[in-house]
Amino acid sequence: WDSRPFFGCKASFHHPHMSMLAAAIARGCAAQRLQCRTPIMQWGARRCLGDSVVGPPITDLQANARIASSFFTKSPVSYGEFKQQCISLRLFAFAAVNIGICVALFRDPPKSSYWQRMSPAFYLSHLKSLFTGGGSPPVFLTERREGVDVPSIVTQL
Repeated sequence: WDSRPFFGCKASFHHPHMSMLAAAIARGCAAQRLQCRTPIMQWGARRCLGDSVVGPPITDLQANARIASSFFTKSPVSYGEFKQQCISLRLFAFAAVNIGICVALFRDPPKSSYWQRMSPAFYLSHLKSLFTGGGSPPVFLTERREGVDVPSIVTQL
């Protein structure tokens, strides 16, 4: 283990003829050498950020349901157990809230014209009109209209 401080390195990072890329590489190599010298890095670093995975995977719904139900029945012994209860409960709470919102929208849909045209209930009619050409007239004119009296329309406005 080397007791020299980091800033006491022999490598000079500010040589006038060194490019920026070479200086960055040299600085990275020096930092890597310093990390390898420290005892904590030799054993394997553990940063203890609190994001380690302890409980069952998110795809194991049965185990997560058991842990989520213990949130209401059992007092947690440690913070790790409480965190896992919250993670497991969050999975089912998210699903319940989204299903509730969807059911509410289907039972009492908004009255706006946007919802009437774009709601999931009208997807089949949109697909049918896409392939059959629809039955409504096009938004823009397809041919030139003859016989329009523009001056009379302007006077009416």
